[in-house]
Amino acid sequence: MSNGLRWGAAALVTALGLAALTVRPAPDALYCIGRPGTLWNGLTPLPDGLEPRCPTSATYRQEIKDGLSRVEQYVAPGWQPQVLMAPLKRAGYVLLEDELRGPRHYSVFMGRVTPAEVYYTAVPDGPNTLITISGP
Repeated sequence: MSNGLRWGAAALVTALGLAALTVRPAPDALYCIGRPGTLWNGLTPLPDGLEPRCPTSATYRQEIKDGLSRVEQYVAPGWQPQVLMAPLKRAGYVLLEDELRGPRHYSVFMGRVTPAEVYYTAVPDGPNTLITISGP
């Protein structure tokens, strides 16, 4: 093998090695949705018309990755703060405490047992509703 060919091969191997170490795939935009098409990681099918979303916070992302918490977000058309309450109730969750913070902020604690297992909050997202469900 000639020196030129060796240097070319070495340069190619080095470039590929650097690319493997530095090029990262784009983060999954829906990192918090464990089972797409379902609510609360497979608890029940997701009702039609809701768009899944995940918090952009690096803290949430790390807590979810570490298994310390779970967060799911959904956008509902218009103002529908309670649109996911019925599916959660059918799955056995009960309302443990209402926590209204104003006419356009709906929050409740829900669970199958006490203390509450999930925190459900709905706030405006432009003309729509952003619903966040979080818990351990």
